[in-house]
Amino acid sequence: MIAPLLAMLTNIKPLSAHLEASLIHYFKIEKIQKGKILLHEGDVCENLWFLANGLLRSYHNIGQKEITSRIMFTNHIVISPGSFFTQTAATESIEALSDCIVAKLSFTNLQIIYEKFPEFNCHTRLVTEQYFYTTEQRLYMLRKQDAVSKYLYFMDNYASFMKDIPQKFIASFLNITPETLSRTRSKIRK
Repeated sequence: MIAPLLAMLTNIKPLSAHLEASLIHYFKIEKIQKGKILLHEGDVCENLWFLANGLLRSYHNIGQKEITSRIMFTNHIVISPGSFFTQTAATESIEALSDCIVAKLSFTNLQIIYEKFPEFNCHTRLVTEQYFYTTEQRLYMLRKQDAVSKYLYFMDNYASFMKDIPQKFIASFLNITPETLSRTRSKIRK
């Protein structure tokens, strides 16, 4: 289950045999049932997860409303960034939208890997840069685009997961109401 992660990292820059062995040693495989909360808002994100199989979402609460902020699918690295990097309380929760298999690495063990293998900083820097680029694209979509453009953005990036994501989460992710989502989908089908 860690092979896709190792392949992704090797594509960035080849891994030394010792670094690869350490990653295999420190990442722990875990099965997650649909509906399980991996991280609760207010808790510290002490782990990084590589989503080997499945679908997750992150969300935060505003009053009685859950706002979906990210949808993560197979081969994604999953954290609550602010909480993980600063080891402070998370402002979001992370929930399994399907049964998942993850490879989990603790913050403490990540620091050990950084200390032993300074070259690993290159891998994580490039992964982090891609993460921030994707976040910037999503924020642009939320601020600048109409409902049709938002939905087309979703289709471009998540079409293969449409059937697995409840409509209310898609609407929340796009910052539109479920009714607007329904009308938008009808408009696009015509």
